[in-house]
Amino acid sequence: MAPPGKTATEEAPALRPLEEIKPEIIFGELKKGVLGQDPALSFVAVALFKHATGRVSGNFLLIGSSGTGKTTIMNNIQRLYDTVPEYRPFRVVTILNANLLVDSERTEFHGDRMLAAVEQRARVILGPEPTAEELKESIERATVCVDEIDKMTTMVLGRPNPIGVVMQQGLLTLMEGEVVPYRTFAWENGEEKKITLEINTRRMMFVCGGAFEGLYDQVYDRVTKRGGGQKLRSDTIRTADGQVRVQQRFSLADYLKLQDLFIFGMVPQFISRFDKLVLLEDLSIATLKEILLHSYDSPFIRSKRFLETLGIELELEDLAASLIAERAAKESRAGARALRDLFTEIINPYEFDPWGQGTLEDAGDGKQRLTIGAETVRKVLK
Repeated sequence: MAPPGKTATEEAPALRPLEEIKPEIIFGELKKGVLGQDPALSFVAVALFKHATGRVSGNFLLIGSSGTGKTTIMNNIQRLYDTVPEYRPFRVVTILNANLLVDSERTEFHGDRMLAAVEQRARVILGPEPTAEELKESIERATVCVDEIDKMTTMVLGRPNPIGVVMQQGLLTLMEGEVVPYRTFAWENGEEKKITLEINTRRMMFVCGGAFEGLYDQVYDRVTKRGGGQKLRSDTIRTADGQVRVQQRFSLADYLKLQDLFIFGMVPQFISRFDKLVLLEDLSIATLKEILLHSYDSPFIRSKRFLETLGIELELEDLAASLIAERAAKESRAGARALRDLFTEIINPYEFDPWGQGTLEDAGDGKQRLTIGAETVRKVLK
């Protein structure tokens, strides 16, 4: 019943048609949790719009170095579905590792393991007594995120890898759309019964991702090979200390061709099932600095929350943040993860004994302030 003075409509606002939640709206929601990957997010937003409105599959493959945001994008797809009321029917999102879908001893693909993970998430969303119809509908609308797909190539160290072949072919079949008999339990007439659901995977959305580490070296060698007709781009950058230097830059997005993926060991038919290959850029110094200062999961924000419990306000000078980001950018294969290692090394003595460092200042209201400056950062990172 609505509270006095309010109608039921006022209490529960009408939901928008899914067609009104345009890709630019989806992009804005995703950008709240993913920094520095705007071009990639624009493709992801279109794919999610297609999936939600039932137009086409919207499957996509994320390619990016470790720490550039593949898992972050997957997690923020789930956050989007959880926070936007209209997307309640799509809240079944599961993230699993590619190697869980194959039996290496028998060289078999196990699509049932994927469906079991999806069902587990569906039951969390639906509650304790779902009907067969509710389970079937939720599973068939699911978004399945398969990470580390690059580990399932058809070739490993120059030798055929049958596990990779089985993995790609099995997932390809599901992405093309297959009716899979799936045994489980559901509630009917007040009791739980054993049932078999005919799950049509055509309505599912598949998001695959991988670092493709060897692919970077493979394409780099092709581009820089003598007589190849290509050369690396050069950028002029200004360091945190004001120095200017010119450095060569290699970005996979600038040079990747489909043929490179086939040589790497990806089956052409498997790659063709993706609407888009989404390449994540290596994070710039400016982006790494923004992640350090503002990302909810950044090591600085985590330390700030921890020290607040001790009555200490943590601050990071702008130049100090720039120096940390600049050093992290040199670890291009680590991406945002490099921020964690660097900042943890800097902050650990202060978290271990903040009162014994002689650096706390009175912040008023019974609190103290700890400021990490540029000299401190230079000393640790020397």
